[in-house]
Amino acid sequence: MDRILPDSKLLLAVGEPFAAGLCELSGYPPAERYARAWRRWLEHAPLPAYDGQSLYPCGKSLPDQNRPAIAPSYSFTFSLNQDALSDKAAGAEPVLIAQFDALTALLSAESAKTPDRNHRHTVGGNAYTHAIVRYDRVLHEGLDSYEERAHKGLSLATDPEKRSFYTGMLDLLAGIRIWHGRVIMQLRQSEADGIWHGRLLDALSQVPFRPARTFYEAVAAYNFVYYLDGCDNPGRMDQVLQPFYDIARDETDAWQTLSDFADNVSINNGWSIALGGTAPDGKPAYNDLTSLIMRAMRGRFRPSIELRVRRDMQDAVWVAAFDALASGNGQPAFYNEEAYLNGLRAAGLGIREADLALWNGGGCTETMLHGCSNVGSLDAGFNLPLILADSLGRTLKNGIIFDDILESFAADIRREITDALTQLNEHLAARAQHRPQPMRSLLIDDCLDLGRDFNDGGARYNWSVVNVAGLANVADALEALRIAVFVEQLISPDGMRDVLVQNFAGQQQLRQRLLACPKFGNDEPSVDHLAARIATIVYDVISAVPCIRGGRFLPAHIMFETFASAGAVVGALPDGRLAGEALADSVGPVQGRDRNGPTALLRSVSCLPLQQAIGTPVLNLRLVKSAIADEAGQQRIRQLIEVYFSMGGLQIQLSLLDRSELEDALAHPERHEDLIVRIGGYSTYFNRLTLELKREVIKRTEYMV
Repeated sequence: MDRILPDSKLLLAVGEPFAAGLCELSGYPPAERYARAWRRWLEHAPLPAYDGQSLYPCGKSLPDQNRPAIAPSYSFTFSLNQDALSDKAAGAEPVLIAQFDALTALLSAESAKTPDRNHRHTVGGNAYTHAIVRYDRVLHEGLDSYEERAHKGLSLATDPEKRSFYTGMLDLLAGIRIWHGRVIMQLRQSEADGIWHGRLLDALSQVPFRPARTFYEAVAAYNFVYYLDGCDNPGRMDQVLQPFYDIARDETDAWQTLSDFADNVSINNGWSIALGGTAPDGKPAYNDLTSLIMRAMRGRFRPSIELRVRRDMQDAVWVAAFDALASGNGQPAFYNEEAYLNGLRAAGLGIREADLALWNGGGCTETMLHGCSNVGSLDAGFNLPLILADSLGRTLKNGIIFDDILESFAADIRREITDALTQLNEHLAARAQHRPQPMRSLLIDDCLDLGRDFNDGGARYNWSVVNVAGLANVADALEALRIAVFVEQLISPDGMRDVLVQNFAGQQQLRQRLLACPKFGNDEPSVDHLAARIATIVYDVISAVPCIRGGRFLPAHIMFETFASAGAVVGALPDGRLAGEALADSVGPVQGRDRNGPTALLRSVSCLPLQQAIGTPVLNLRLVKSAIADEAGQQRIRQLIEVYFSMGGLQIQLSLLDRSELEDALAHPERHEDLIVRIGGYSTYFNRLTLELKREVIKRTEYMV
């Protein structure tokens, strides 16, 4: 029996424009169906209210109440809020109930075309996709030129798939024109008049369809495109806006508009900006806006600011960075520019030398290129302690030697990672066929020029970043096992296996000895060597699997808020860790186990082959708040960062919080509603964390410098 399709007019009437558009072109290729869904969304989705700020759209991209249940998604093409859909169906007339049932069946059929990965390794990533659109091209050329390119592509195309692609792009552009008109109408009808109102209307009469002529028009266009794309990553803002900036004319207004833009990013939980670094000609890329953007975004938890640090970065930029950090928002994080450039060159991704300047961590901080890349971020994640716990359950038997345990664990790593990435490639292949991304295809090079969808390899560069969880846990566990069982012979292999199964019940003396064994993060050669050995195995396996969309899988250590929950499925380990306890945060040590000072911590992490983990190995370092209070303290922090980078470190992010403040926030959250902590690859409000994660943040070692 044929499936009954929902009536698109009825779906529009009940406030589901994206779903309505998806149903309009039944039997058409996906490129046209999803472009039509986007067009209907842009024509009918609710607009945010204008609050009188310097930019519009502003505030939340969608209202909290009466929002559509089906919406476009930059990660999965569309998102479904089943509860919201059920609420709409509850109490509806029978004809509408039938429509909702038909819509549910349609969306289930769409989802079945790209089935979920059936693999336990999804820690910190499960086929997510962030990206950074080509803001600079829109600002310089205007969307009118995009329409001209789409018409030209359609006129030259003979392949049916390309014709379908360009037809969809033109449909999408028609929707953007209508949305642009709705934005202007919303502004004209707004009661929130003021000093910006007329200027904003004038700016939006020019941009984004025609090139920006002034700095204010450029920021207005940037903001417009940011909302159009779904509020993901702002990207290389200082580089894109610099050609429009005149410090004598624009500085005062620039601060306000950039601050308002930061508010828009924050309220939509948006992501990352990279500042400074290297220009396409190899020269330093720091400019007037590099420091101004950091100043304008002081005190905000988003966007995540990534400061690309060269050896010749000016003192003034360091000062601006420390001023921003002193505001308590954990911004910016610091990135080793030379090491990233070399790592990307060595990764075999085919990046043109001039395009290397476009690198920017997207999402939390997954390595991608501004405006011309499709990077799965994070596409997958691998829970190393989970693999180790299972491996030890099979191999810990009397008569075994330590090297055999390592060999068996390495074999398990290779099998599980290869299986997971094989499944991921199958999912990506299905996504390329059935789930186009029209907006990304329009706004990211070279999709429009190639006539090829973003999800089908249309971007100039394609790769995937995958997560590695619990490296420090594994190193600690293996070192404690080696010492207790094979060196000191405190317990037999069989005995250790039983102790782990029983979660150390009645074995507190043994557990205390295991906890006292050398731990990663203290510049202890034995355990650091194990960590590097395991990391090399993991990175080599990941890098050996080609990504079906193009490029390769790049390892990363980015646990954002997942390192606590990731431990829930892991049994007890030989380092004294109890079953269910949190894992280590990203590439750093287990929380609180680094006790020999910050330099020892940095030496341990730099022992790892970090350039192979070019997807980004996040390192959190917590310093007392007073460390940044004066110039001497700032100089010591700068020296610490520079020393780490000289040892090969790629990324470091600082939390400047006192334990007493965090403990008070745990006990009295109402007193600390604005307290921001650095977590994984970004900052967030302490009160947003789970109770378990709050406790793990407090466990972090607190350093003086």
